[in-house]
Amino acid sequence: MAKHNLLVIHHGALGDVVATFPALLKLKKKYGRLEMLCECRIGELARFLDIVDDHLPMEAAAFATLYSSRVDPVVKNILFEYDKIVLFSRARDLQNRLYSITEKPICRIQPKPDMDQNIHVSEHALSHLVRCGLLEKADVDTGSLPSSAVHPDRRDPNFDRSRILIHPGSGSRKKCWPVSNFIKIARLLRARGRRPEFILGPAEDDLADILTWEFFQQNEYRGNVHRMDNLTELALGLKASGGFIGNDSGVSHLSAFLGLPTVAVFGPSDPQRWRPLGRHVTIVRPELDCSPCFETDSAGCEEMECLNRTSPEEVLAAYFRLAGCSKPEV
Repeated sequence: MAKHNLLVIHHGALGDVVATFPALLKLKKKYGRLEMLCECRIGELARFLDIVDDHLPMEAAAFATLYSSRVDPVVKNILFEYDKIVLFSRARDLQNRLYSITEKPICRIQPKPDMDQNIHVSEHALSHLVRCGLLEKADVDTGSLPSSAVHPDRRDPNFDRSRILIHPGSGSRKKCWPVSNFIKIARLLRARGRRPEFILGPAEDDLADILTWEFFQQNEYRGNVHRMDNLTELALGLKASGGFIGNDSGVSHLSAFLGLPTVAVFGPSDPQRWRPLGRHVTIVRPELDCSPCFETDSAGCEEMECLNRTSPEEVLAAYFRLAGCSKPEV
C-alpha cells in the first residue's frame, strides 16, 4: 500500500486528544507518517510519545486565519502538501474552507459522539475513520481498546512502585472531588508505606499552598507538590511512577494510556463515554438516578452527591485492588 502524508487537526483539550491516541496510532501504522495541528503543548506530548511524527502549533497567528475570510498563504502552502486531512471539529464551515484550499480528501469527525449514542469517544473516532475509508473494519477491533495490545505498559523499566501521583484537578470544577479527600488519600498512602506526590496544572495553582502545608505538617516536604504545565515533563513523571489517583481529567487519560494503575473519581460525567482507557483502570462513582448529567442541561446541582458520596476509603481500596495489593487497612 502506498504511504500517505496525513494531517490531523484537533482543537480539543488534553483528554479529548489522548482519547484519540489509539486511533492515531492505527493511522500512523497504516499510512507511515502522521502530523497534527493542535495546541502546541499537546503536539509536543504526542511527538514525545511517538503518536505523531511532527506537530503544528494551533496558537500560531497564521493558523488563526483558517477562521477568517482570507487564509494566510503560508497556511495554504502547508496544507496543500498533505495527501489527506482528518478534522476533529463540529464546524462544517471550517471543512468547507479547507476544501477551498486543497482538493485533497478531508474526513471530518465530531469531537465527541452525540448524547444518544452509547459509545466511548475512542470507539467513536475509530468508527468514523472506517466510515471515511481511512481504516478498514479489519484494522479496528473496538472490543480490544482497553487491552494490553492497544495499551501496553509504557512506563520506564525502573519506575518507582511506591511513588503514587495524585492530581486533584480537572478541566471543570464540577468534576472535582473535594481536595480534602485527596489529602486524606495521601495520608492513608503514607501510612501504607507509599510515597504520594501531588501534581498541579495552571488551573490548580490555588491548591499549591494548601498541599505544601499538608506535607510540612507531616515533616516530610521534599518537593512533593509539583506544578507543571509542560506535558512532556508530566509524561516523564507519570512514566517513572507506580500509580495514579485523580478526577475525570485529561491527566487521568494520559496516566491510563501510559499504563499506570489508574483510579479516576467520576461524578457528573458519563464513564461509558469518557472513562480513561488503559491496562489497569478503575472508575469510582456511586450509582445515582440523577447522573450522568455533565453534558446535559441538568448539570450543576448544588448537592453534587455523585462526588460527595464517594469516600477516600473507597478510592484507596479500589487502588490497592487494582495494583494487586492486599486490602488496605483504613
